[in-house]
Amino acid sequence: MAAGPEVCGYTTAKHALLGLNRSLARDYGPKGVRVNAVCPGWVRTPMADEEMQVLMQFHGETLQQAYDRVCADVPLRRPASAEEIAQVCRFLASRDASIITGATLVADGGSSIVDVPTLAFCRMETSHA
Repeated sequence: MAAGPEVCGYTTAKHALLGLNRSLARDYGPKGVRVNAVCPGWVRTPMADEEMQVLMQFHGETLQQAYDRVCADVPLRRPASAEEIAQVCRFLASRDASIITGATLVADGGSSIVDVPTLAFCRMETSHA
């Protein structure tokens, strides 16, 4: 949902998939096919654990502390579990979501709603409390 530093190809591919999602939903909806996208935030997986290694080494932290660091500004303050993301996918594939197609469901603990440029001001408020 956002662009990270030095990951142009990765970011472009993710954004392209959202367009593909919409196009497929439009083209195949009349045939009864529903197409949706799920955009997770941090999910505790072996891949994410590997990404935490840099923070762990730089800050001398445990794996849990590294996750706490990357989720510090996420409203729910934690990564998702793989099971939680699977439940989101299960919902979208269920009859309960039978009217949903072409949607992008963000399952990121709220990280995409955070206005990053305002974080420095939020920290000022909490440091004087």
